[in-house]
Amino acid sequence: MMTSLSVLFTWRRRSVHVLKLALWGVGYPLVSQAQNAQVPDNMPSNLPTLTIKSPSIGSELIQFVAERNSAQTYLSNQAIRELSTPMADFGTLTNLTPSFVSSAPNGQGFDAAKNMSLRGFADGQFNITLDGIPFADPDTLGHHSTSYFPAATLDHLIVDRSPGNATSLGYSTLGGSLNLFSVELPKANERMVYGAYGDFNTSLAGVRFASAKPTEDGQSGLLLNLEHKESKGAMNYSPGYKSNLMIKTETRFSGNQLTTLYSYDDYHFFNPSSVTADQVATNGPGTGFNNTPGTPGYFRYATTDRSSDFGYVRLRIPLSGNWDLTETLYTHSYANRGLSLNGDITKSSIGNGFGVPSSDIGGRLSNNRFRTVGNILQAQRNDLNGVLRTGLWIDSSRQTSNRIAMDLTSGVPYNANTNAASPVLFDFQSSLTLIQPFADYEWKPTSQISIRPGIRLQQVQRSFDASVVPNSLPGTNGKVMRTVSTGLPSLDARYEFNPLTQGYVQWSNGALVPSQSFFYTKTPNQSNQASPQKSSTMQIGLTRGDAQANLTADVYYSSIDNYISSITQNGATQFINNGKVQYKGLEIEGQRQLGYGFTGLMNASLIQAQFESSGITSAIQKAGDDISLVPKYIGLVGVLYQGGRWSGSLMHKFVGPQYQGKNGSADGPNYRVPAYGYTNLTVTRLLDEIWGLKDARISLQINNLSNQTPVTDAAGLAANGSQLVNVLTQRNAMVSFSFGY
Repeated sequence: MMTSLSVLFTWRRRSVHVLKLALWGVGYPLVSQAQNAQVPDNMPSNLPTLTIKSPSIGSELIQFVAERNSAQTYLSNQAIRELSTPMADFGTLTNLTPSFVSSAPNGQGFDAAKNMSLRGFADGQFNITLDGIPFADPDTLGHHSTSYFPAATLDHLIVDRSPGNATSLGYSTLGGSLNLFSVELPKANERMVYGAYGDFNTSLAGVRFASAKPTEDGQSGLLLNLEHKESKGAMNYSPGYKSNLMIKTETRFSGNQLTTLYSYDDYHFFNPSSVTADQVATNGPGTGFNNTPGTPGYFRYATTDRSSDFGYVRLRIPLSGNWDLTETLYTHSYANRGLSLNGDITKSSIGNGFGVPSSDIGGRLSNNRFRTVGNILQAQRNDLNGVLRTGLWIDSSRQTSNRIAMDLTSGVPYNANTNAASPVLFDFQSSLTLIQPFADYEWKPTSQISIRPGIRLQQVQRSFDASVVPNSLPGTNGKVMRTVSTGLPSLDARYEFNPLTQGYVQWSNGALVPSQSFFYTKTPNQSNQASPQKSSTMQIGLTRGDAQANLTADVYYSSIDNYISSITQNGATQFINNGKVQYKGLEIEGQRQLGYGFTGLMNASLIQAQFESSGITSAIQKAGDDISLVPKYIGLVGVLYQGGRWSGSLMHKFVGPQYQGKNGSADGPNYRVPAYGYTNLTVTRLLDEIWGLKDARISLQINNLSNQTPVTDAAGLAANGSQLVNVLTQRNAMVSFSFGY
């Protein structure tokens, strides 16, 4: 069986063996103290300079962003290095900020962040960028947190919990934006070794070489970061092997700045699935796959290879008349080849009528890849009254995807597509093209007042050409297309009551690019009649902060009047905009120095999201039902310490109850996740005085300190009638260290 399977799917561990031998050991870099962190030169012009208000650890790690016109939180470089394990990806790092939640049942960095939501908006309904460049799968607009930008390649994060303003670029700005910023070139030449080792045989080894950041014309700088990590997984027989390379350069010439970045990621793993509550009760929280061929839980039936890259070239040119021009050419890609079950981990037999043994395990072999290229042209002009920002974003993706039915027991295809007597379940090519001009003007009539009107005009075109449409439906007989346009105005204002207190109000529209799945019907050229979903959000907030304490609070209301649902007429399915939903909530975030090196921090969110129309998702869904993936509340409370060469944190995350089916609360208890929480501990000791090492330190991170393993994800009922779930990863510890030389 495995001989046949290997012909169709080669199990490869593309690890960096030379790196592993050279870096045998443990460690992780804390490249710079947050008080020395600088706002990167590659930050887009629509993200003005951040002010770090105090050198204390509390105000540096997690803080609201002052001088902004929406609710935003800044997660610093030091927070990334010290408040989480070095295995973390952006999906787990963002759990430190308000109104965000995700899970990683197989362990951080080895399980793509599941069920991410921001203010209750699910992954694909909020935007993610790197250095101002949006990226997402072109079909679903979702994200793969394990395939891009491990923690060591990030400098800081800014989470904007709003549809943003005119310069907030993205495929989906309904719920906000998670903005990542790549690691910066250091002030001086740097050589660093880092690594880690912890539970589940999890290990990491990495090196970083960097020359100093250029400060004058004629100078250039280079940063290279290379790492490999692997784990046997928190769930049984769910190992992963991951390598990442990032190269970044900066050059200054004739008053201009040229920045380039390229990142490549390779990941081989056995894609963990949901298990049943009965299995967890019997076998414990580490329940996952098994090593028994011929059973649906055999781990090799989930063999998966993924690779991705992301790169850009950015040129900044100062012009006369107080103009600055920024030109960014970028590309990113993703490729996935993987096996999966036809059913679930309790039952996946092929059944009768397919010409193969009915008891064999039915599965799927999927191939999906896309390449996106784009360009962002931005111009900015400062005058005596304010700042004008304008530009044009053009983005184009090409995707190919296919899936065949596979007898996993024998390793050969079988004709599951009975309509065509073929193993091909779908096979298509598609494209997505987006054009978005934008402009706004930040008017400052006085030093205390800022008013910013703006507009984005978005045109989106999808094309779809399938020999077999998903769900084993007949092909399209050529390319079908759909073009939609929408205008997205925004208006916000900020008032400075005094140097310590500011208030803001914002009204903004966001949009969600129509999904490619609207073509997945018997009549693809007729089914996609939907225009973009468009949110209208109103929020008001107040911030107050000094060197000893800071506090911010905001309330918001967001409505979508053209929520997409489906109707069937004369046997043909059509997707249309006839639904209405609303989101509203309250957020509080703050920190206070407690003395003796201690700082207390907290954030809390109350969220309500409901369908205002019936029958949007199915006949059982009614007006007033709660929307899926919206916890009733989310909170974080903790204490930080910094004294001499020691620092540490103790934090507890609260997540309220939520539903995770397509119909929200109408799906009932099988999709309900009760409230849960977890506590994480970190301790760091500087070791600079030992052996004359530079920036040396050792850290201990313990996740889920109380070792409680509640349900974090619910996927309905398995074939045997038991509830399919994932649970919180059991208590796990990791030791990491880093040193320069």
